[in-house]
Amino acid sequence: MIRRALLSLSLVAVTAVACGGSGTSHAGAGGADASAPASDGGPSLLNNGNDGGSMQGALAITPQAPVLVVTTGKAVPTQRFAATVGGAPATVAWAIDRGELGSIDATGLFTPAGTIGGVGHVTATYGSQKASTTVTVDLQTTQSGDPGWSSNPPDAGAGGYGGVGGNGPGAPPRAGQTGTRGGAPTADASVKLLYPYDATVWPQGLLAPLVQWDPGAHAFDAMYIHIKENNYEYKGYFAANVTPFVNLPIPQQAWSTMALSNGGEPVTVSIVFGQGASAFGPYTQTWTIAQALLQGTIYYNSYGTALVHNSDTVDSYGNQYGAGTLAIAPGATAPTLAAGINSPGAAGNGTGCRVCHTVAADGQSLLTQASNAGASDYSGTVRIDLSNDPTMGAGTALATGSLAYPALFKDGSLLFSSAGGFGYPGSGSAPSGLYALPGGTPVAGVTGLGTGLQAALPAFSPDGAHVSFDFWAGTLGGGATLAGDQSSLAVLDFDGKSAFTNPRILYTPPSGQSVTYSSFLPSSTGVVFEVELSNPSNAWGYTWHQNTGELWWVDTASGQAHRLDALDGYAAGVPALPGNGGTHTPAQDVTLNYEPTVNPIASGGYAWVVFTSRRMYGNVAQLDPWTSDPRSYPWQDQVTDKKLWVAAVDLDAKPGTDPSHPPFYLPGQELHAGNARGYWTVEPCRASGQSCQTGDQCCGGYCQPSDAGLVCTSQAPTCSATFDKCTTTSDCCGAAQGVACVNGVCTQGQPAQ
Repeated sequence: MIRRALLSLSLVAVTAVACGGSGTSHAGAGGADASAPASDGGPSLLNNGNDGGSMQGALAITPQAPVLVVTTGKAVPTQRFAATVGGAPATVAWAIDRGELGSIDATGLFTPAGTIGGVGHVTATYGSQKASTTVTVDLQTTQSGDPGWSSNPPDAGAGGYGGVGGNGPGAPPRAGQTGTRGGAPTADASVKLLYPYDATVWPQGLLAPLVQWDPGAHAFDAMYIHIKENNYEYKGYFAANVTPFVNLPIPQQAWSTMALSNGGEPVTVSIVFGQGASAFGPYTQTWTIAQALLQGTIYYNSYGTALVHNSDTVDSYGNQYGAGTLAIAPGATAPTLAAGINSPGAAGNGTGCRVCHTVAADGQSLLTQASNAGASDYSGTVRIDLSNDPTMGAGTALATGSLAYPALFKDGSLLFSSAGGFGYPGSGSAPSGLYALPGGTPVAGVTGLGTGLQAALPAFSPDGAHVSFDFWAGTLGGGATLAGDQSSLAVLDFDGKSAFTNPRILYTPPSGQSVTYSSFLPSSTGVVFEVELSNPSNAWGYTWHQNTGELWWVDTASGQAHRLDALDGYAAGVPALPGNGGTHTPAQDVTLNYEPTVNPIASGGYAWVVFTSRRMYGNVAQLDPWTSDPRSYPWQDQVTDKKLWVAAVDLDAKPGTDPSHPPFYLPGQELHAGNARGYWTVEPCRASGQSCQTGDQCCGGYCQPSDAGLVCTSQAPTCSATFDKCTTTSDCCGAAQGVACVNGVCTQGQPAQ
């Protein structure tokens, strides 16, 4: 499989594994010995005067399936391949299908890049004949201390160290800290790994996670981490970064190499803690690496952000704080402001607040609420052009106000308004309707909507053919006599213009519970949704006022629903965290999950769900779960638990089962702010001729090679590469290898086995 360099959510540059000195290589099973240096008089590629095209006989390559081991501190080994035709040496054209593994020159000399492990296919071409074999590159790295460690570290920024928080990198172990290097580890059940979760599915290209633990009664001063997969092995030794020593990031270089060297096989991670000459462990987890990078940008709202100042009250320090919509761009370790403007004074009038947002799947348009005529009732609805915003975050008013939380059509050309549910100005109380954008005027001739239909928190499917919502009030339309019950998940089909048809209820929760937010899977065959379990203050749909919630999914064809147990935390992979002495208990976390949004682009055989949670984030965030209002606690010195998380969901899930996996903390979000309501979108598309990494970045749908490198085009190639545009699975180059057309984009249909 050819892997192109892709942009991803929180993607970082993959840096080379530190390699130098001498390495080893050996032939694979049944292969010839390849341990001799390439310059030792090995097989010549000269064809002894033959013309390279007239020799008779079968083309063959030697050696077969060699394995090269690149070891830290030793010279990078090379491998010379030779070709024969009918047993005689021949001059051939050499190629390798994975250029990131290394290069092969005209003489058949393969040199590993030393940055990525894995298996590539070397091909020799002679006339009309082709022959191939594999070459395996194994990386072995031993590291003492993080290259990013500094005794005087710079400011970590809004996202915290490495975009994930914590106390920063570790130094090399010091004299006396010998337990992790030579001690015999002893198991101690009082020591627990808190984060990451066991059985997590990670995408490639993500920022490295922060390992967090409960040391029990110990005072650890060092840590050893061992990462092992088929073609990469890493051993890292680190001293405590601060006292108490309770968290440490995996070095970014090691994490990136591990993720990009993985071929779909399990990754085993073992950790041993040191205390002087004593060692405790090992504590082991197994992870899965999805064979793709995450696409797109996440937009989310923040109450208490430091990136804008527009509040009409002051925080616990007596200062103005901010409320706005922020964006986490690919590669970012901190967010940027997407919507929201500063208000002057120690406490302004609050009119610069921009948080009640919805974003179109194509990443072009963001709708949010704003005050009308200087009032602070937020009854006005404004649109922000995310590709070119001349308002600097203020937005352009729509002709119709009070359109908070609408469903935006995939290209941002239409909105279906929310009605019912929320009870504050701007949330809408009239029947739901269809409006044209960018102006915000009603669409004429709409058919199929029931009398007085109030569709609360609607969401269009990625293909635009359906809309889901909480069936709050009125009738469902299409001849159906069903009446709104303020709790059920309902769906209508949509023709993309003005007609709604086929009304139906997909799921009704038990009495006293209510469906709130919903979001379709990329294939539009299922819906992920929140079930509000309790609403003690009658504040429907909120993530505060001690409301509790779980995330579920339902298959649209069968109507079978199932709770997302692994995502919510009911599954065995998610540990019962120790809590903080009573203000936050482990039992709470499974019912503190809200507001799901599914990435419209599937990656690596999975759909990816971003959601709000008030769960504990290891030992970095362990406040009372309801502590997130900057007016009520020292928010710049403590970390609220209200954060965004991401979980993988199987694309091929069987109806009525749990397709989810344990989630991970979303890197790059503002560490000290209360973060919520993430919207996952592709970036605004690029015009033909602009540079690109993948076709989903391009307005024309294809990213193809040119003399200037990869550029966007609307010209369809012979077949579509991964993330290029498609109509059917047969359009995709890798259809025979499991690549499928999902939501108009070629994507790996199943996780790699």
